[in-house]
Formats: sequence, structure tokens, C-alpha cells
Amino acid sequence: AERNAPPRAQSSYYFPDLDPSIPALISALLHSSPPDRTVTFTTCVTYHSGDLTLQDYGSVEVPVAFYKPERAYVSVSHAIDAVAKKVGDQLGWQYLGWMTQGRSKIPSTKHTGSSKLRDRVLRDARVLPNSIIDVSKFMDSLVDVSLMDECGLELSSRFLDLKPTKVLTVATTGLVAALPMSRHLSVPCVYARKQRNVVMSSAHHAPYTSKTVGTNRELLVSKSHLDADDRVLVVDDFLSSGSSQRALLRIISDAGAKCVGVAVLVEKEYDRGRKSLSGYNVRVESLVSVKNVKDGCITLVEEVEAGGEAEGEGD
Repeated sequence: AERNAPPRAQSSYYFPDLDPSIPALISALLHSSPPDRTVTFTTCVTYHSGDLTLQDYGSVEVPVAFYKPERAYVSVSHAIDAVAKKVGDQLGWQYLGWMTQGRSKIPSTKHTGSSKLRDRVLRDARVLPNSIIDVSKFMDSLVDVSLMDECGLELSSRFLDLKPTKVLTVATTGLVAALPMSRHLSVPCVYARKQRNVVMSSAHHAPYTSKTVGTNRELLVSKSHLDADDRVLVVDDFLSSGSSQRALLRIISDAGAKCVGVAVLVEKEYDRGRKSLSGYNVRVESLVSVKNVKDGCITLVEEVEAGGEAEGEGD
């Protein structure tokens, strides 16, 4: 906007809603469409000033099973970025990104997943031999679905800016976080198997070490499930040694795709898994960090707004 533009034009954007017939049509097609059918949103943005007219397009494809009207705004964002770059190149302007100024003045959504998960770890988790943390009362064989949904929402919000196209996890424990995150991100969820099944004719595979099971194992992902243009978010329940996450990163690399981050519910800080992933140059986020487990006691590390650390202990 020009400097002398009305304040209203400087402070907000307005996008009209999709025609109601579009969601109705997609809903009707959903029941008769194959799983790989996609919905494509295309947006055209034009800049016009005097004799100068510049135009560009943005597009996004969404699997019909994961369609949401809000995904149309992804193509709007791409189109604005594309035409703004043209304007900058033509006029020598610097494009700072749309809807970025003033973001700090907008109150962020208060997420509660991490605080609730922290409370459950302190109250219900147990320390087993070999420093294994048993979360079977709320994350494993007995799953608190509402808690996992809140955790998935909070973790998803931390990766929205990276625009993942798929979530990749390990069956079956990683699914408790991966499925709600896939729903909140509106992207498909792919899970790695620990043994080949009859329908997996061709697969990417990578070895890893399971501390829980105590053996060396292998993860397999069907080659048809990952594409070279995918932006993949790795999701798991725990980050301990980082062995399973590194195996998934190798599978993503073999597929020619890009990993945009690693998201976990609980991080064992004392196992140094985060350090083992530092060479991959990906964002790593966790909701709860365990400082140590000693004498059957779990000590947590929690980030606070003041920039320090607060510790909590549970039996």
C-alpha cells in the first residue's frame, strides 16, 4: 500500500468466502472419489499502477479426503508472494512479506496441550528399568484422545509456517500424535512399518535401534507414499536417542523429499537425541522435556516466558 493510503487499507486484508456450491460439490464427490483424487485451488493476483500491469498465479493441491475451504488461502498467499516479487524486481522495491507487520499485536491462541501433558507425565508416568518411561496410562495402550488432540493442535501450530504436505511417523506408538496433527494440518499421514506386508511391493527402508525392545530393527515405507516434491514433517511420541527419527530422515532423503521438521510429544533430554539430529538442519519441537530420571523420579524441564527454566518432579 502507498504511504498516503487510508489507514483501513494498511491494517488488514479481506478475502471473500468461497462460493457455497464449491464445498457442496466437493462433499458430494468425496464419497465416489479414489483416495488419490485432488482438489486444486488457483488464484490470480494483478498489480496495476499507471502503465504498469503485472500478474502471477498461485496454486495448491489438496487430497479430496483432507479438503478444507481454508486451504484456498494457501494459493492466495503463493500468488501474492509471486506478484510481489515481480513488482520488487520491476520497481526496485523490497518485499517484506504480506501480513507480517503488526503480528505481535495480535494475541496468539493460548494452547494448553503441553501443560496438560506435563501434568499427566508427572502424575501417571512411571520409570522402568533402563530409564524407560512408561506412559501406558494415557499415551500407549490406553490413549487419552482429548489430550492427544490438544497436543496435536499445539504442535501443529509450531509448523504451520513450514507448510508440510505430509506427516511421517512410526507405527504404532507415533500415531497417537501423528493422526491429530495430520487432521489439524489437513495433510495425509504416512506411517513406517516395522515389517513388510503383502501389499508392500517396493519400499524405502532404514535400520534403527529400539531401546524399548532392545534390538536392532528396520523401518519400511512404501515408495508410493512419498513423492520428491513432498515437504515431510516427522512426528513421534518420544525423542530419546534419535535413532528412529534418523531412520525416518534417511527414508525421506531416499525418496528425494524434504524434511521440514521433527515434532515429538516427550523429549528425553538426558538421552541427547536432539543433539544427534543437529546435523540435519531441521527444526525440532517437543511439548515436554524430561531432564532426568533418578530413583524412580521424573524431573521435567519447562520453558517459561521469563526465559529461564522451571523444574517439576513426579514419582
